[in-house]
Amino acid sequence: MGAEAAIGIDVGTTNVKVVLVDGDGRLAANAHRKLSSHVDGDVGEQDASATLSAVASAVAEVTAAGPALARSVGSVGVCSQYSSIVPVDEAGEPVAPMVMWTDKRGTDHSFELLMASEDAMETWVEHHGIPPVGGGLSLAHMLHLQRDRPEVHSRTAMWLESMDFITMRLTGNVAANQGTMFMSQLCDNRTLGVTEYDPLLVEMSTLDANRLPPLAGFDEPVGTVSAPVASELGLPADTVVYGGVNDTVAAAVATGAFQPGRGGLSIGTTSVLVDTLGEKRVDLDHELLSMPSPFPDTYVLWAENGIGGRALEHILTDVVHAVDVLADHTTDDEFARLDAALASVPAGSGGVIFLPWLNGSLSPSSSPTMRGGFINMSIETNRADMVRAVTEGVAHNLAWLLPHAESFTGKRMDEIAFLGGAARSAQWCQTIANVLDRPVGPVPHADWAVAMGVADLARHRHGDLDRTELESG
Repeated sequence: MGAEAAIGIDVGTTNVKVVLVDGDGRLAANAHRKLSSHVDGDVGEQDASATLSAVASAVAEVTAAGPALARSVGSVGVCSQYSSIVPVDEAGEPVAPMVMWTDKRGTDHSFELLMASEDAMETWVEHHGIPPVGGGLSLAHMLHLQRDRPEVHSRTAMWLESMDFITMRLTGNVAANQGTMFMSQLCDNRTLGVTEYDPLLVEMSTLDANRLPPLAGFDEPVGTVSAPVASELGLPADTVVYGGVNDTVAAAVATGAFQPGRGGLSIGTTSVLVDTLGEKRVDLDHELLSMPSPFPDTYVLWAENGIGGRALEHILTDVVHAVDVLADHTTDDEFARLDAALASVPAGSGGVIFLPWLNGSLSPSSSPTMRGGFINMSIETNRADMVRAVTEGVAHNLAWLLPHAESFTGKRMDEIAFLGGAARSAQWCQTIANVLDRPVGPVPHADWAVAMGVADLARHRHGDLDRTELESG
């Protein structure tokens, strides 16, 4: 029997993207759905049921687009943004909105853990890598739900990360893993492939361990798509759903960052550099660390640079094409003339400098209170100058991060594979290459590459793709 088709599901912060790939990994159909968030001060939430509906709708669209191929689907892979907790009841239904990675509640409780003993900081860093500092991490979210919202906590049977919520609703089974629960800060990451939480970290966390999802191995299937869901989505009833991964790991697969000399760059809502290394490392001074990969001998560099594509989207949507009391400048596609605008302005943006820290800074210097904006504007500055300045500002922020990332892994990124919505812009790609002084090239189907990466990972786990082929990106 030949290789089977696969479904890849990528649940981001602002979009759900789904792909159907054939037995050779070629893109056969794709669909996306918009997601909305509720943001108010420290609060960042999404309706988890609406996210699930978006996933179901997008999967149904791709299977309807290729019904014959859909009947040969053997596996499903799921990735998502992470550090986003869904509290669910015994039936797997959300009992409150998903607490997103942008949500800062629970930070005070995290610092209480840090100050509870003299060796708390050292223990957490040694075992896991990240100390309990809150700021949007899953541990803080679970502490918030347990301590501050007793009415929610009493109805909660399990805390699930977004990707584990999706795999559970597809199969009816609950199975997290060391990678999906990375931001719970409860696993000993000195060893890859652990299937138990670190008892010392769990005790120090003060969390109710009964509400933690069970951990499975990286390659273990969660189960098969349940019969009612298979019928709704147009999938075979024996389709295997594999354990989730976070979107950083999926980006490493999609960019081929497991190859020597190649790094990966993802610019979606945020900018992320990815690479691989062979051991657990931590550099708290520059917010760099290693996270578990799907392979038992490899870690993935965690280097979140902060707001990236969202900065450009904000300027194009809310400034250039804004609808407000001044005028209606709406357009069907805010990005349609992006490359023309960038090409019309020489490098340097007419002297305008954009500082991209619209929601604080992450690696290589974390500051949640840092804010950005335009400086050095003159009477000659126009909208195209400002748009180009945004792309250059994001590129220079990456240039600030790159040497720290390479020092951390001990490897030079001789070439960088680029994915995400930003990779559709040839001009932005060239700007990044010029600023980083490295070859930077978009991967095929750059806007769908993360979903395709997680589909390929599912195909590998299903025996339809060997590791050498998978690691080539």
